[in-house]
Amino acid sequence: MDIRILGAGDEALLVDAVTLTDEGPISHQAAARHLADPDLVNVVAIEDGVVAGFIYGHVLRRFEAVSLFIYSVDVDEAFQRRGLAKAMLARLRDLGRTGRWDEMFVFTNASNTPAMALYASAGGHRPNPDDVMFDFD
Repeated sequence: MDIRILGAGDEALLVDAVTLTDEGPISHQAAARHLADPDLVNVVAIEDGVVAGFIYGHVLRRFEAVSLFIYSVDVDEAFQRRGLAKAMLARLRDLGRTGRWDEMFVFTNASNTPAMALYASAGGHRPNPDDVMFDFD
């Protein structure tokens, strides 16, 4: 397993990775624009020569801390339950410890049992079980 933080020149890997999400596909040009933004963070898990997992997020600079807001955690069904998502989260935690951000956070649904188990097993915790999110169009 190869866990890789993507950067300039990794457009083909990002194009492949986005197919794991509900948002793809994207063009190589869109991938290049995405990778050029230092506040958009992308990590992939490569297994058997293919992109098998993908996490992406955005760095938020707040007054009291810098946070990585994780938008999406995706692993190809054929590669699930092999530790890829946990390894990608660990790689992001390590990158944060170099000074890029102070904390990471992710939203999920309490009914999403696999996600809840993953985040807990990767060291995540729920600081406030009463948090609520509102969407605005």
